[in-house]
Amino acid sequence: MQVNKDPRTFTLFQTLYLSFFSRPLYQDIRRNWKGLCLPYLLVLLIFYWVPEMMNMNRNISEFIADQAPQYVDQVPMITIAKGRASIRETAPFYIYDKKNNTPVAIIDTSGQITSLDNTPAMALLTRDNLIVRKDNDTKEARSISLTDMSDITITPKLIYSWLEVFNNLFVVVLFPFALLISFAYHVVQALLLALLGSSFAKYFNIQIDFKTLVRLSVVAFTPAIMLETVHAALDIYYPYSSFFSFLITSGYLFYAVGCNSEKTLIPIKRPS
Repeated sequence: MQVNKDPRTFTLFQTLYLSFFSRPLYQDIRRNWKGLCLPYLLVLLIFYWVPEMMNMNRNISEFIADQAPQYVDQVPMITIAKGRASIRETAPFYIYDKKNNTPVAIIDTSGQITSLDNTPAMALLTRDNLIVRKDNDTKEARSISLTDMSDITITPKLIYSWLEVFNNLFVVVLFPFALLISFAYHVVQALLLALLGSSFAKYFNIQIDFKTLVRLSVVAFTPAIMLETVHAALDIYYPYSSFFSFLITSGYLFYAVGCNSEKTLIPIKRPS
């Protein structure tokens, strides 16, 4: 089939909404777009992760404001000097979850308690080590020596300042990692969808090369990711989002391949 190579017609932002319904768009992607369309995918994922990170930041801020004080305010002054911890209070000293009246952390510089084996607490500070349980379901714990730690005096005020720094840096540090992992995940999905798209092409009895199928798959992600973005922006829980997104994208890829099934592609006009 002979196809005219017209200049690319649709812009990125037009693609964001035309991908929901536009047959000419999916024909233009096959006819004129180049490469694998990965920059478009990256921009699309940025739209999602910006409100999602804002939600995470708000949740952390709410935890620091509402939940952290019940634990932090119980912490005594802890002095660490020359690799050894000490407190003025009588040891062992317990920090409790006041709702359940169960210990969440223990400070014992007297040597009476040396492990977390017989306690529900998640952390134990001894004279020489900080022992932290990995999770609630296992007894496995990690021990961190205080030997190489600089001399410091830990107070509730200092812990609050650490929490504030963490809250401010969390999104900045996590955003690029989350975006990169999400991008790689969607690239793998696009490749798998392109394989599925070859079956769709056989169904419609047309020839579409693999690179074009990847492009169509990437743009077919748009409705599903925009739906996730709306849920993130409104902070609405979206159960089984990955599963439903894959189904929605598969459906749009079927539509995209079908849009190119005509024997002669219709002329594409720039939308007003």
